Amino acid sequence: MTPVQIVLLIAAIVVFIALSGFIFMWVYVWGIAKKQYSEMFIRTSPDKWARGNSCPENEEHSVMFNYGMDWGRANASHKEDIEITSKDGLKLKGEYFNFGFDRAVLILAGRAETVLYCYYFSDLFQKAGCNVIVVDPRACGLSEGKYTTAGIKEGEDAALWINHIHEKYGIEKFYIHGICVGSAEAIYVAAAKQPYLKGVILEGPYSAFYKVLKMRTKNHGKPTFPVCLQMAMLYKKLAGVNVFKHKPIEEIAKVEVPALFLCGKEDKSNSPEDFTKIYDACGSKNKKFVWFEHGAHSHLRIVNPEKYDSEVISFINS
Repeated sequence: MTPVQIVLLIAAIVVFIALSGFIFMWVYVWGIAKKQYSEMFIRTSPDKWARGNSCPENEEHSVMFNYGMDWGRANASHKEDIEITSKDGLKLKGEYFNFGFDRAVLILAGRAETVLYCYYFSDLFQKAGCNVIVVDPRACGLSEGKYTTAGIKEGEDAALWINHIHEKYGIEKFYIHGICVGSAEAIYVAAAKQPYLKGVILEGPYSAFYKVLKMRTKNHGKPTFPVCLQMAMLYKKLAGVNVFKHKPIEEIAKVEVPALFLCGKEDKSNSPEDFTKIYDACGSKNKKFVWFEHGAHSHLRIVNPEKYDSEVISFINS
């Protein structure tokens, strides 16, 4: 064999080994991706993500849940059950607490949470002079659906909830308080220029859902590649959404309404750099960034109640 032929043969062998290794790895971790996707994003039974305390083993979460339930019981006389049908035909359930104010807040919780989790934040907005809308997202609580969609279709649902309350109760001023994936939903609604939306409060917003997938997967001790890519493919195939195409950081550039960012330095689902990045990308001329030194993901208020409430009430009444 000539030297050139030897080099080409070696190169071919290297490529074959590398390709074989990649195929083996892809097949080997596919089961990990499918299991993690099913556990995190598919409602496999009515009991999964039902109304209740989603994390009873977490002491802080349980305190939040019980506090909210106390508020719900105390204000039950103001509650009305509400329902809408999503664009893809799902019946979605929620509750409207009517205190007689001329404005309302839609509270959008994180993944797998329901109206009961949202109760925890409701007293804050009642004090701020807002009627309160809490909802079961698709595939959660009493709402229909099997797949969550990274806030993409949930954002469309949120816009429908605002229109429903406007048409039924005549409310023309709305705010959205989004936590985690709920913040992405709030961004999508604001970017679409919902005419009755007057401001958004974004707790723990992320720039791209794929980054969240990577951090969650890493926190679970699993390989991020190709597991996250495979989960993104499952999102496209099963839930019908493209997490690469829909990115909050691209949509937030279109946001013009006032925006309040509430971000924690101890958040394990996102990074301080990412929080800063999405804030800088926000198109609103009236925006404010508030850092919290302590507080886990979605648990900022319970650790910093006075600061949290003061910032939110000031924003609503500004």
